[in-house]
Amino acid sequence: MKRFILGSIVSAGCALAQTSTSATNTVDINGRRVYDGAQSIQSKSGNQTVTTQTLGSINGRQVPLERVEERVIRDDASGRVVERTIQKYDPQGNPTTPVKETVQVEKRPDGSSTTQTSTYRQDINGHMQLAEKSVTEVRTSGSTETAETAVQRPTINGSVETVEKLSDTKVKDASGSYREEAVTYRKDAGGGFYTAMRKSTEHTQQGSQSSDNTAEYEVGASGQLELHGQTVSKTVEQPDGSKSIVMDVFGKGVPGTVDAGGSSLKLQEQQIIERKKGPSDTVVETVDVRRPSVADPKTLGPARQLSETVCKGNCKP
Repeated sequence: MKRFILGSIVSAGCALAQTSTSATNTVDINGRRVYDGAQSIQSKSGNQTVTTQTLGSINGRQVPLERVEERVIRDDASGRVVERTIQKYDPQGNPTTPVKETVQVEKRPDGSSTTQTSTYRQDINGHMQLAEKSVTEVRTSGSTETAETAVQRPTINGSVETVEKLSDTKVKDASGSYREEAVTYRKDAGGGFYTAMRKSTEHTQQGSQSSDNTAEYEVGASGQLELHGQTVSKTVEQPDGSKSIVMDVFGKGVPGTVDAGGSSLKLQEQQIIERKKGPSDTVVETVDVRRPSVADPKTLGPARQLSETVCKGNCKP
């Protein structure tokens, strides 16, 4: 289930100190609202941003889920350097091993750029060691933008080798529509790379309305890419910034039923997402879902609300 969290930014005492808050309430099987959903608080001061996410525990109190501290070292026309510390917590709210990231973006006059992200984790001796590094090269030629990413990880002999490659090509037109093709390559036992996943997206923009058709392919039993899932969505945006999204999600089978085989996808659910302004300078987002029943897997049932997210402050839908 895709969950959308909206944030707000409001003044907090001075121009350089800002606070963003959002809270998500879920709904139980009987339609009653459960007030133990996720909460997000973001504070920003100067070049430092701290985001804390909490989640309701079984005893009704909020426990920390994740805390991210981000500091911008440099941000100018030639690029950007960011240092990030990610602290996750276990279900009881106890901190786990922290993760540190450095993001270096180099921009060039021709519009191309190089982004290098390095991730470090703590070893048993308390020292931060490189766990993963990714390098992304982005180039633009006319209406076509290409991004090539190499993901590298340390080996047991201390060297670093590429274990995954990603290729993304997006072709845009003047109306805002585009076609995008993203391919993931992974290393096999022989040291070569095979096509592991492919995602194709058709985005059509017509004024305030847009539609997206995304098909995902994965390696099947035959060893070849097979259509694994698909989402078809339509979005309507109003002049006040509110949005209405209807998304159909297709998959190999309907949960709770026996798949009789075949290559065609089945409609698993329909998501209805509404984002609009609420009272007292808030933005409210509701997520409803329609799903087929076990008794009638070909027909969607009535809509049922899954969650409601309220953004407080100077919110924009």
